[in-house]
Amino acid sequence: MSEEEKKNKDSTRRVEIIFSQAVEEDIFEGFKEHKIGSHYSKVSAVSGSGFSSPKLGDAIWPQLNEMIIVYCKKSEAEKIVDFIKSLRKKYPVEGIACFVSKAKIK
Repeated sequence: MSEEEKKNKDSTRRVEIIFSQAVEEDIFEGFKEHKIGSHYSKVSAVSGSGFSSPKLGDAIWPQLNEMIIVYCKKSEAEKIVDFIKSLRKKYPVEGIACFVSKAKIK
């Protein structure tokens, strides 16, 4: 494997964004506007409890979350993180989490 191939593999990131259904439209509009996250997987009806109110899809906590997973280069991951930070400022009471980890292409 060439040095360039190694560098490209090392630069791949997995970005997970877990967010309230209420901000889904803003997420996808922002992706288009900033030309990021064009290749993603979306997981609907995600339940859980984080740092905002629980999203369990039941009678007490009826709302649910969504999750987007993006595999991209490190530079794009940084842009996604910046965008998510701006969304958190815009919607401080909505749950919006973002996790970035290294990914290996196999």
